[in-house]
Amino acid sequence: MNFIEVLEELLSSLANLVPSILSSVAILVVGYLVGRLTGRAVVGAARLLKLDEGFEASEVGKRLSTAGYPLSRILSILVRTSIYTVTVLAALSLLKIPVVQELSTMIAGYIPRFVGSIIVFLLGIVIVEWLASLIGGLARERALPERVADLAVVGLRYFMYLAVVFMTFEIADIAPRVVSSVAQAVFLALALGVSLALALLIGVGLRNEAPILLFNEPRDLRVGMIVEVGSFRGRVRRISALLVEIEDGKGTVAVVPKKLFIDKGYRILESEAENTN
Repeated sequence: MNFIEVLEELLSSLANLVPSILSSVAILVVGYLVGRLTGRAVVGAARLLKLDEGFEASEVGKRLSTAGYPLSRILSILVRTSIYTVTVLAALSLLKIPVVQELSTMIAGYIPRFVGSIIVFLLGIVIVEWLASLIGGLARERALPERVADLAVVGLRYFMYLAVVFMTFEIADIAPRVVSSVAQAVFLALALGVSLALALLIGVGLRNEAPILLFNEPRDLRVGMIVEVGSFRGRVRRISALLVEIEDGKGTVAVVPKKLFIDKGYRILESEAENTN
């Protein structure tokens, strides 16, 4: 085979590829335009639904928003990246290269799972924070003690975050059997831990202190008040979880257990507001 024949064969191959190359270029241009328009539409929809505000309520969302990546921008990047990737794979598949076609099929099949898992995680953060705020507000409106409401909201928030994380791994199909086993172990450990803590708190050694720790009794006690409880009388200087520091007129500080306030009762001789006036 001489040089002329090799050149003719090369030109013939290129001529056969020209339609595919032109089609690939057209697909790339259309995919780029569609990605840009879809990204802008996603940003507009996210801002219209005020998803950025809910995302910033979480610690992760606050840090990402401060770095210049609010939820609307992250969703736009994810959508545009997925569209661009599918476009590139579609353009390469037109060249009819067997290895590239097989690889394109594998990547195109996994992209929806990967992008969907990230979107579920980000939207899950927004939903968790919204539900936590809603439940916290309802708990306080029902006159639940503030400490109990805060503990319930914190526990529910972390429980929902764990559920969101496990859902994300499940959708992304990342070691599904391992994730399922870990999720069962974590939730079982949480249930046993909460049950054991309540049993120890109420049934073993802190039965009398449980109302103090859970319901923040006595609720109306404030720093700066002048109170009388048992043989103690003075101004409240400090309040901890189980103890109250009272300073009498001579400057002597006495540490009084909160349990004494509940068992013996107490009188408020001068409130904090009267003291400031």
